[in-house]
Amino acid sequence: MALSEIESAFLGYITQFGKSYSSVAEYEMRLRNFAVKHAVIEAHNETGEAYKLGHNKMSDWSEEEYNSILTYQPGLHNVTATFDEVAASTPVDWRQSACLQPIQDQGQCGSCWAFSSVASLESAYCIANNNTLLKLSEQQLVDCVKLCFGCNGGNASLSFHYYKDHLAMSEASYPYTAMDGTCNYNASSATVVQDTGYTAVTKDSPDAMKAALANQPLSVAIQANQLSFQLYSSGVFTNTNCGTNLDHATNVVGWGNNGTMDYWIMRNSWGTSWGMAGYMELEIVPGVGLCGIQMEPLFPLPN
Repeated sequence: MALSEIESAFLGYITQFGKSYSSVAEYEMRLRNFAVKHAVIEAHNETGEAYKLGHNKMSDWSEEEYNSILTYQPGLHNVTATFDEVAASTPVDWRQSACLQPIQDQGQCGSCWAFSSVASLESAYCIANNNTLLKLSEQQLVDCVKLCFGCNGGNASLSFHYYKDHLAMSEASYPYTAMDGTCNYNASSATVVQDTGYTAVTKDSPDAMKAALANQPLSVAIQANQLSFQLYSSGVFTNTNCGTNLDHATNVVGWGNNGTMDYWIMRNSWGTSWGMAGYMELEIVPGVGLCGIQMEPLFPLPN
């Protein structure tokens, strides 16, 4: 594609996503980043694969900028649950419930672990307390979980350990800044939400994950540093080459079947411009799963 065509597409992208750049040099750098992604998207979408790629807010980011938000630190989980796997036979989609908040956006802070943790606790508390859905604070975890590293990484198990001893504050009382900050935990203005710990789901077991999902959404970890993941737009993701080096935390909020394959319904924290309005469908395969999604599933035990 000629540069003029690329630049025309880029100008449309700038308008669509409300981008602005501080200098000609930055404009040219962002155009180069965009051109690489544009070529990947066009080549993939001509292959007839089950899923499509497309532009999103990160199409003009550098590889370094993208990798800076992939900061999940793998955890060690010793307590696993046993489920009645008869429950694994019926698809579930927590998006259809009253117990799932709208898609969030972590921005350019490596706080995926906090968003995954908060989404799981919000839903678990809601399910256990008559559909009482509260919006909890991700920033509280970023600032206050001392065993994690704020915008530089963490994991859900450490978040759930923190919530054993601390009440969750609301988003309104402790708003998200997408930056590291000083811990401002205040029990007197917190919600009543906390947990009694967490339970890991049997790793590498699609049936165990399906059965667990009958009860509540899960926190999971994946490898997300491949362009096929970054540029995912729609359809059931079937790429077996996205890796298993876990670097990003998300949630699985259900599973379904499209007539030819089962798939996980994965919730991301990159806003609604990514994927299917913030969600992704991944083919369910045996073992570790695509992108390692079946390697570290877990859920909190709400009060």
